[in-house]
Amino acid sequence: MRFFLLFLLLLTACNPLRPSSLKLPALPQTYATEQTGTMTQLSEHWWEDFNDPQLNQLQQQLFSNNLNLRQALYRLQQLEALRKISGASLSPQLNLSGSLSRDQSPSITGDTRSTSRLYSLAASYEIDLWNKLRDTNKAAELRLQAGESDVQALLLSLSAQLTEQYFLAVEQQAQLQLLRQQSVLKADFLQTVTERYRAGLATATDVYQAQQNLAVIQTQIPDRQTALIQAENSIALLLGQLPGSVAITRVELPQLNNVVDIGLPADLLARRPDVTETFLQLQAADHELAAALAEKLPTISISATLGRSATHLASGDVEGTFWNLLLGAAQPLIDGGRRQAATEQQKAVRAEKLATYQHTLLTAFQEVESSLVAEKNSIVKATRLEHQRWINQKNLQLTQDNYLYGLTESRDLLLIQMTQLEILGQQLSHRQQQISQRITLARALGGSWMAEKVKQQQQILKQEQDGTND
Repeated sequence: MRFFLLFLLLLTACNPLRPSSLKLPALPQTYATEQTGTMTQLSEHWWEDFNDPQLNQLQQQLFSNNLNLRQALYRLQQLEALRKISGASLSPQLNLSGSLSRDQSPSITGDTRSTSRLYSLAASYEIDLWNKLRDTNKAAELRLQAGESDVQALLLSLSAQLTEQYFLAVEQQAQLQLLRQQSVLKADFLQTVTERYRAGLATATDVYQAQQNLAVIQTQIPDRQTALIQAENSIALLLGQLPGSVAITRVELPQLNNVVDIGLPADLLARRPDVTETFLQLQAADHELAAALAEKLPTISISATLGRSATHLASGDVEGTFWNLLLGAAQPLIDGGRRQAATEQQKAVRAEKLATYQHTLLTAFQEVESSLVAEKNSIVKATRLEHQRWINQKNLQLTQDNYLYGLTESRDLLLIQMTQLEILGQQLSHRQQQISQRITLARALGGSWMAEKVKQQQQILKQEQDGTND
């Protein structure tokens, strides 16, 4: 018996079914897109860099009320339960059973009655000879960690969606203001042309053209109003609220003049929760493959029973303690290829997870590089739009001076004023595009703030559940 136990210990120590060593792919030293200019670090809570109290408040509501996040937290609880179920197989199992019976049977001497009582404790334990149970439990732990990273990725995505919709609504507010200003100018222009037509200084075509220009501007207003309401309703949905419950008050878009310091490519491995999640899934698949291989090998189990029985007969009582101890071993021989197929399946799963991890990592780099190119070119475009506005502003000032001295007609002045408003509208659209690109970059760079928020929401959810159970 001692020799047998020593043999088992040696087998366990020399277990060849260890998960393979996972090597990270070689990472570039720098990003391909060169950054120039004064750089600044994004804040950990990057949306706070916009210095908008309403946006900050909406983000806090998002963390507490978003229903997609709530669903993800419940899925995380399911993974935690599965991990506990898996870990239970590493511990001995103990069951208490009991029975009470009363029998009556006929005999030559009359009816015979008996009463029996039985109480027993049954224990069982499987020796984890090939780390099959430990690998299965480790895989469950890694799945749970991957689930946490998945929730963090969702939280990052939700915060980006909220910020995107918020500044989309702000842009619509600003564009509506410009459209109303243009509408006033074009209405004044129409009045001027109409008066000139009555005085015989303009044609009917001029009047119709002025009316058409005013109608074009007025036609754009409902579309902007629709886009504003849709953005506000999208925010309400993100906050778990009914449509119409959110109103954006800001009417000016912030200017982005700084260049973001994005760090080194290696930073993405720690900052991107989706990269972390796919790597953990790959590790879990590796342990599950080791467990599948161990299914082909012998299993050793120990079981024991201890109990007491009592039987009351007419001829006397039979009472006493009983026990048994069993050491069992099993070696799979023929299973129709089931275990081999399970191993092949796990090998394919591991290969799939490896490809998923590699693709996720490449996607992360692609998103950062694309965001850097977009930011770089958007700065160039913003500079040229500002130059265009400056030129038209100088022209407007000159035209205003000439108008005061009677050298320019009011029609020419109104046309330049309307051109200036159109340029301002283009600048607004581009500024919103720049903000959207900054949001995309912040999302591509990831962060560490999500882990703390997920823990907080897990605690809040647990408190809510405990309160419901009470």
